[in-house]
Order: sequence, then C-alpha cells, then structure tokens
Amino acid sequence: MIYCGVPAKQRASSGVAVAVRRDWKHKIQDYTWIWDRIIETRIKVLNRNFTIVGVYAPVEGKEHATEEFYRELQQSMDKIPKNENIILADFNGRIGNQPIPECIVTYEEQVTNNNAAALRDFCAFDKLKISNSFYRHKDINKFTWEARGTKSIIHYIIINDRLKSNIEDTRVFRESDIDSDYKLVECKFKFLTHAQHSHKIKNKTVYTKPPAFKVHLLEQESIRTL
Repeated sequence: MIYCGVPAKQRASSGVAVAVRRDWKHKIQDYTWIWDRIIETRIKVLNRNFTIVGVYAPVEGKEHATEEFYRELQQSMDKIPKNENIILADFNGRIGNQPIPECIVTYEEQVTNNNAAALRDFCAFDKLKISNSFYRHKDINKFTWEARGTKSIIHYIIINDRLKSNIEDTRVFRESDIDSDYKLVECKFKFLTHAQHSHKIKNKTVYTKPPAFKVHLLEQESIRTL
C-alpha cells in the first residue's frame, strides 16, 4: 500500500492511496507523493510503463479547493512522459451524458454538477477517456454511490489514448463485501504477452498464439512412422 495524507495528529479530511498486489511489488518503478489528494505510482508490466494516478477530488461546493486540486493535477500530468500508459482513478463529479468526442460517451446518468465542469475540461484538455461512460450497463453496475434512497456516479477510471485498444470493460464491482455507501469500480484490460505474435493479412494485423504442435513435421515419413 502506497499512501499519503494529512499529519497523524491532524483530523483527517483527505488522503489517497494506491494498493499493489504483493506479488507485483517488484514491478514498482517509483512513486511520488504529490499532495494529500494526489499520488503517483509507476509500474512496469509486460515491458510497458504505467503511471497510476490516485486522486481524491474535493466534494461538491468546495470551489477554491477544486481549483487548487486541478491546478496541482495538471502540473503533475505535464511531467508524465508522453509514452506512458496513464490510469487515473476516483474523482468527485457527476459528468452527465453530454458526449465529448473521444472523451465521454453517453452511457452515464443525466445529472451533472459544478464539479463535472472542471473534470470534463481536464479530460478534454489532456485527451483522456472516462472509461465508465464507454460501456452500456444496468444501473446496478453503473452507480458508484448509493445512500438514503439516492444514487449517483461520482467515481471514475480514466485512461489516456495509449490504452484505448486494451480496455475491455468498466463497471461497479458489486461482489465486494464492505459496509460503505461507496462501491468499488472495476476496470478490465487485455494485453498481448510475449507468447503472442502478429502477422499481416491484407493490411490488417491479426494476433495469434504460436501453434502448440508442429503438425507440418508429420509430412516427413520418418517422423510420421515413429
């Protein structure tokens, strides 16, 4: 667990963490505590570099804190190498279903709020994709917060353009057994491994796995009769 927050003696009003599987500990390249609301962790998997940005955006109605948050977040984004695979998680904002090309699709709730404007502008400026909005799901698999008869989508997993061909789905993970108004959000990726290779067919790239058996060798009589 990599985390940062307020001093131990101070009443906690913010804090953020990134959890990494124990057997992936050796894949961590470095991490940076930027603020008690922003943390970066860099890992290397399948020879690809990933920057995971964990955030805790201010809640609705904290205009000054929201401006400071996005200013710090943008400064951090500007320092990330352009060839990185970037994943950002969390945020507090109801983005609505007004699409932004290559950024937001329409599979969201209709409600929006003030925090959404800053989030939408940030994603549009940095050419990021709010992955929750790209997949059609039932409400039970979309809403990330629910309490006292109301529900909303306020937490997102956001990716940069380099990951768009690898992402398969983003939805609420309902199986988690935790006593909270907040729901875990799960994002699935698929990557080629070193055991796979590609070949060209009529200008299209097709990915296949190498054959398990060299069947063509059976054409040799000496081998076929063994």
